[in-house]
Amino acid sequence: MSMTPRQRVINALRGDAVDMAPVANPNSIVTRELQERAKAYFPEAHHNGEIMAELALAGHTICGYDNVFPVFGAGTQEAGAMGVDVDWGDPDNLPAILGHIWSHPDQIHVPDDFLARTEIKAVLDSIRILRQELGDRVAIFGKAYGPWSLAYHFFGIQEFLMDTLRDPGRVHAILERLAEITVVFGKAQIEAGADALNVCEHITADLVRPEAYERYLLKVDQAITEQLPVPIILHCCGKTMDRIHLFNQGGFSCFNFESANDAREMRAKAEITLCGNINNPRTILSGTPEDVEREVFYALDAGVDILAPECAAPVNGKLANVTAVREARDRYYEQGGARRERKTTVQVNTARPIRSTAASGRAGPAGLSPSLRAIYHAVVEVETGQVADLVRAEIDRGTNVQTVLDDALIAAMEQVGERFAQGVYFVPEMLMAAKEMQSGLEVIRPILTQTGVLARGKVLVGTVKGDVHDIGKNLYGMMMEGAGYTVIDIGVRNTAESFIEAMLEHSPDIVGMSAMLTTTMPYMKVVIDEMTKRGLRNDYIVLVGGAPLNEEFGQRVGADAYCADAGIGVETANRLLAKRKKASDADAQQAAQ
Repeated sequence: MSMTPRQRVINALRGDAVDMAPVANPNSIVTRELQERAKAYFPEAHHNGEIMAELALAGHTICGYDNVFPVFGAGTQEAGAMGVDVDWGDPDNLPAILGHIWSHPDQIHVPDDFLARTEIKAVLDSIRILRQELGDRVAIFGKAYGPWSLAYHFFGIQEFLMDTLRDPGRVHAILERLAEITVVFGKAQIEAGADALNVCEHITADLVRPEAYERYLLKVDQAITEQLPVPIILHCCGKTMDRIHLFNQGGFSCFNFESANDAREMRAKAEITLCGNINNPRTILSGTPEDVEREVFYALDAGVDILAPECAAPVNGKLANVTAVREARDRYYEQGGARRERKTTVQVNTARPIRSTAASGRAGPAGLSPSLRAIYHAVVEVETGQVADLVRAEIDRGTNVQTVLDDALIAAMEQVGERFAQGVYFVPEMLMAAKEMQSGLEVIRPILTQTGVLARGKVLVGTVKGDVHDIGKNLYGMMMEGAGYTVIDIGVRNTAESFIEAMLEHSPDIVGMSAMLTTTMPYMKVVIDEMTKRGLRNDYIVLVGGAPLNEEFGQRVGADAYCADAGIGVETANRLLAKRKKASDADAQQAAQ
């Protein structure tokens, strides 16, 4: 049985027989080198249908994939068309959302000329061009951001996530109204010639508990998939093993999953076809074609139906590795495919980081007075609006301010961090607890200043060039401030020069860099290399964090430590700062002798 690429892809999406597993990307595979080979570049490719089509076509003509995919951003076409401020990037960077425009569900409105707006028209024009060029030979995938992910862009990720706890009605209204954008844009792409659509819903375990999908999004997704008459691919980043049983019910044909999930375990739980899950930061960005082959063979042996990089490939990734996905697929079948015995394994870390419960040496709330215990529980249990008044009352009783800070507020956030590590709390609970802790901190900060209490240390935090995702940075800053540190937050999209200028101005003890995108995380090495070049590296403790990072990456870029979450970041800062102080004291003592 020999199939055209399009037949192969459509059969695989439907769960029908194929001659071999297709290689078909539902997210961007565009690298800088691919742009140069195709002579089509960002940012023009986001706004010009002909350039967009030329770059999408290169995925088939140059990389040999069984499909083409002309939408390179992450919901930025829809957001830009609706008036959100977007940085459209350059040949080395994907576009990024710079803000949000709405604060109430009633503001959601799809304008009559939505499909004619530049950002949307470019996509529709490119699909028409591709269909005319390719006929029925090669599959065309479109992309429409789902309402959950659109909510991040239009309402702000932090506020939206906290609303899942504090205002469920608002969340329901937002999702129901944003679904219209997904359906309108999706239908238009299908009419233009798309064979399938990728609907992105970033309702990942890295952010929210699995029940949130069932509570808020399942029925919305079911309504969306019913209205779009082509196979629909769900994409959700990060760890998703705890919610695949819910995704099975969404009406999707296929799930595009990431390497944070083992392919064999995912295959055992998924009732729909699977697409993915070749690692981006470790393999496409930094690995070799041989590394790609090991992952491809493992995925095919595990039963993955469609091969592709796990998410948008890093723009600064290796084109040879992007192409190697298809080349490895070909070799797999040339060598007998699944009939061969294999002993290859791929290591996947899906567990949350384990934190020592005795790291702080605190006894917990049991030994506290009833009033201090009330502050502690108000933070831990997220009793909205209670903490500031309780702290104020405690100070009025004459309790030492440092005691309130250490035994109630800091201890409470350590417990919140424990609950996050154990999978009891997720990011919304962490954010809301941190906001409550900060309200108490605002009461006692002036008193600490007046009494001359020194901060534990000073930390500089920021996201690196090209990255506007600041939720992790913000949470870490809040927790570090609650742990007694002075925090200097330099915001997002910082160049090496920006980091170094801030270091020289503020003289921090610790520099924390954050990145959420695989396309931006390598810039951390640029910052650290520039620090080394200027003779500054040893003056600071450098910590790195963000969803796509791991310990190996932290070591490779030259950081002192990789921090898997904000709680571990606080503990790591405490440990490394204490170690540095001890070494400094020892040096001073030796010099004095």
